[in-house]
Parts: sequence; C-alpha cells; structure tokens
Amino acid sequence: MAQVMLDRARNFKLTEATITRINEKYGSAEAAIEELKQVNLHAFITVVWALLAEDDPELSFEDTARLLYAKPEIMQQVDEAIVAAFTEQIVS
Repeated sequence: MAQVMLDRARNFKLTEATITRINEKYGSAEAAIEELKQVNLHAFITVVWALLAEDDPELSFEDTARLLYAKPEIMQQVDEAIVAAFTEQIVS
C-alpha cells in the first residue's frame, strides 16, 4: 500500500475489488496498464479511482479527477503510488 497526500492522506491499495473495478472499465488490468503506457488520462484517473475506492467507497471517478486536477504537482507521486500498489501483493 502506498500513500499520497491529496485533499488528505489517501491510501493506494490493490485488492480484488480494485482489480474488479479496473476489469469493469478495461476488461483486464493488463489492458488498463497498456492504456497507462499510452499516457491515457482517462485510464490514469480510472486506475487511481479504483485504488482509492477501497479506503473511500464514496469516492467517484469525477471526485478523483477533481483531486488530481487540484494538485497537478503531485502527479509524479501518484504515478509512483500506482506502481507501488501494483507491485505489492493483493491485500484482503
């Protein structure tokens, strides 16, 4: 699990529910990762939302986009948190 300070400390947590959210949007985590490699902003926001939704189930895609747009200087940290979350084992 990785943590990034957005509006508050937010945990990027990879769970089975996270994978399900990503699969619902992209068919597979691999497809989402390929979209991320293409610098697809929608995919980026989707993956961030899927990771953050475990800690904050009320968080929507639109809320996530607003959090990210409010702090563009933190994108590198967010990117690193995504990588960290996906390189760890799935948590229950």
